[in-house]
Amino acid sequence: MKIRLHEIELGTSDPAKSKSFYNAILGLKTSVDQAALNVFQSGVGGIDFNTSTHLSPNTAVVSFLTDNLPEVIERLSANGINFSEPKKSHLGMTSIEFSDPDGHLIRVNQPTEDSPTWLKV
Repeated sequence: MKIRLHEIELGTSDPAKSKSFYNAILGLKTSVDQAALNVFQSGVGGIDFNTSTHLSPNTAVVSFLTDNLPEVIERLSANGINFSEPKKSHLGMTSIEFSDPDGHLIRVNQPTEDSPTWLKV
């Protein structure tokens, strides 16, 4: 099974304000600028840093990409970790979510044939 960090997403109530903050304070350049989503160049190829209204404010999600979601599910089940049912996600991926021992929300995505080629694991 291959797995890699994909993105860190922070929920925001004001995408314009968060964009201004990360541009001005940290000097991050915006690669996607939409009404509800800002994607910043993280400085590491293939890893996104996002702020969006897709999540509630003060919510953070760490997302990974895998080439074998069934194996991830098997490991979670074997260790008694509750997770969401697999669902279709953005960019044609299939995703599950669960919490780590400290309550951080973790998402694991598996790209499909419908996903862009840059999402290869």
